[in-house]
Amino acid sequence: MKIYLRNLKSNEWEFYDKTLKQLNKKLNARKIVISETASIGDRASIGYGASIGNEASIGNEASIGNGASIGDRASIGDKASIGYGASIGNGASIGYEASIGDRASIGDRASIGDRASIGNLDIFTKEYIFIQLGLLPDKKGYYIMYKAVNIDLIDFYSNTYQYKIKKGDKNNIERNQDIQCGEGWHFTNLWNANAFGKSQNKPFKIISAKIHIDNILSIYDKVRVNKFSNVEIVDIKF
Repeated sequence: MKIYLRNLKSNEWEFYDKTLKQLNKKLNARKIVISETASIGDRASIGYGASIGNEASIGNEASIGNGASIGDRASIGDKASIGYGASIGNGASIGYEASIGDRASIGDRASIGDRASIGNLDIFTKEYIFIQLGLLPDKKGYYIMYKAVNIDLIDFYSNTYQYKIKKGDKNNIERNQDIQCGEGWHFTNLWNANAFGKSQNKPFKIISAKIHIDNILSIYDKVRVNKFSNVEIVDIKF
């Protein structure tokens, strides 16, 4: 199997020439599920959290977006592009160089021709954030989101960034859903923050921050933001 996977730190594509079994740890780390009966073409790109069903066929140089779902016996043509969170039904056929947009849904046994284009669904909405994180904003579009940090309020990832009570921060990074773990700050819901803190196997604190929907840069099981405010310590662990 000759495929591209995202580097979890840099988010750059990395090439692998290994069997499905040899790639098992790499796939698990990226929450990718590929059926043992699926066929993956040379130089296909498989995004974080994608799933590829039984007897599905992925063409050469095809691109499968983060969180995309490819149904059983579905066929994705050479150089076709399947967007973030898109759903391709069982037995569906996507043609050569066809483009299926983010969050688009293609039904069972549907047939999309060569070079056809199906548009994106806007994911930067309160409805989509609720689906992903179970959080709702206030009337002005502000969320309260959470993060696990060291007990001195320095972040786990770089061990250099200092969060400050009642303070915030901002930058000018532009919105880009294709980048999950890039520049910016990362927040999530309370449950995910608590689970991440426990996974560090050392003392931690949970902080909250106020974040406006317009400052969210990408949305996965956490959000990446370019501005936050009003940091507080949350005295809840479970």
